Amino acid sequence: MTYLLLENQKDMLALRAAAGPSGKEACINRSCQAIYMDLGATRWEAAPESVGQGWFYRSYARRGIDMDRLLLWEAKPVSPPSAIFAELPKELLHRYQYFNIPAITDYSDASHAVRMLKSIAQPADFVAFKLDIDNVVAENAILSSLSGDATAAALVDEFFMEYHVSFAPMMPWWAGGEDPNKKLADAYKLFLQLRQQGWRAHSWV
Repeated sequence: MTYLLLENQKDMLALRAAAGPSGKEACINRSCQAIYMDLGATRWEAAPESVGQGWFYRSYARRGIDMDRLLLWEAKPVSPPSAIFAELPKELLHRYQYFNIPAITDYSDASHAVRMLKSIAQPADFVAFKLDIDNVVAENAILSSLSGDATAAALVDEFFMEYHVSFAPMMPWWAGGEDPNKKLADAYKLFLQLRQQGWRAHSWV
């Protein structure tokens, strides 16, 4: 995780000021928020070889960004359901929405994550969006909905994606789940495009 340079409070506040009308509150009817959306969220504290939601929360907190809302999707059933909250600090429960269902790819569905983002976020909010559901078709569909919608794209500040391409060092983990038509060069091209679009876009593994 040491190679990731995450957003910090100073830069977030500068972006927030730029997003708000001159001399007016940056957000309407409420204080501006920091929002974390995670598609492929696993658990608050993941297994030793993985990274859980808690890592993101703590990492942003160390950089002065306290997440006000956390919306999380995980397709793998958690049993018992109470285990979802077992490691979550109790003081964060009111900020936490965990959907133990697959992320929807049909944009006409009201529960699509991008539609939910547009319904809750404002331009001056800080939004971090992670996409790692280990299904290349679904990931590409969700990314297309997110980056291809100008209103939704403008809401995203920081973005993480495990882009499954044909890349030999990752085959032990990605075998069968990668896009055989995409190479490492395609990954560089994608993340360059996303950064040029204005996102702090990170390759996630």
